[in-house]
Amino acid sequence: MEEPRRTLRKVQLGGSDPDIARATELLSQIDDRRVPEPQPDLPDPTALVCRVARAAIEVLRGERPANQLARWTSAQVYDQLVARERLMSGARTGRRPASRRVGVRRVRLVRLGTASAEATVVLHDGERVRAAAVRLEGRHGAWRVTCLELG
Repeated sequence: MEEPRRTLRKVQLGGSDPDIARATELLSQIDDRRVPEPQPDLPDPTALVCRVARAAIEVLRGERPANQLARWTSAQVYDQLVARERLMSGARTGRRPASRRVGVRRVRLVRLGTASAEATVVLHDGERVRAAAVRLEGRHGAWRVTCLELG
């Protein structure tokens, strides 16, 4: 009587497998000089940096909800901004009087490659002059703020 054909494959976790050693050898022979796939062209991020820095200051002042920055920021930056918004709203008592609009005095932006950039922004909000440092990374054809530091 003929034995039924097995459909399960051998699985090994950890250790060394002769098949893995052979696969590693074959992979090392592949030509590494292939041209990488081109990244989609990203627009100049200067305007985005200004919008995000201004909006973040407005969130901290209680003039804008943090969810308006969700589309421009990474999940980590957004979560930390929401936490800061909650902290600041708990510290405020009553309604704040309307204050001057946040303005941008100066922006310095450096492209670190095709898909990353860093910028510094000097802002003024009538009460004080502030500085912001922003790191952007290109993801899926759009810029995302991955690090935001406000002073």
